[in-house]
Amino acid sequence: MRVRPMIGTWTPPSITRIRAAESRRLVTIAVPGLSGDLHQDLGRGALVLEIEGSLHGDDVRDQFLKEVREKYLAGEPVDFVADIAKESELERVWIEALAFEEAADEPDVFFYRIRLREYTEPPEPPAPAAGFGSELDGALDDLASLGLDALDIPAVVADLPSVGDVTAPIRPAAEGLRSALSGAGGMLAPLRTLLGGS
Repeated sequence: MRVRPMIGTWTPPSITRIRAAESRRLVTIAVPGLSGDLHQDLGRGALVLEIEGSLHGDDVRDQFLKEVREKYLAGEPVDFVADIAKESELERVWIEALAFEEAADEPDVFFYRIRLREYTEPPEPPAPAAGFGSELDGALDDLASLGLDALDIPAVVADLPSVGDVTAPIRPAAEGLRSALSGAGGMLAPLRTLLGGS
């Protein structure tokens, strides 16, 4: 029994062609001196489907455009069923692209193309902190309580020596420097006059 292609609960009307393309993701590795290339298989790529059709009449075209654009603009993956997708792992698709065409030589005919791409559910992101160190919870609590009990903060502070005035040893040198530099203003007075300063 033939299954009409269905995008969610909607069936595209007047289908003239449906095409499916599958490919493997191969990485080409060139090896010097080797005839040909080596390939690394990164798995199967997403299945891509194209549905083409044609419609006759303005009312039919307008209704079609309303329905397909609602699904496209929603940007959500939708269920997909079709004979051409049998034996594949295809269950849901994105509506990746829409293309429409009208021609002057056939003014009453409207052509459309819908491109669908297989949707793959992304894996759950790992929780970086979930369960981290959970096996050490009891041991960490014991170590923390031991450390705080052993630390007698008032006794540690009481044994600190008095520091006193830390500037006392350098105070005589600072006074000598101040008196040596106090005459520098008088020595620079002729230079100030020569340069036009007041």
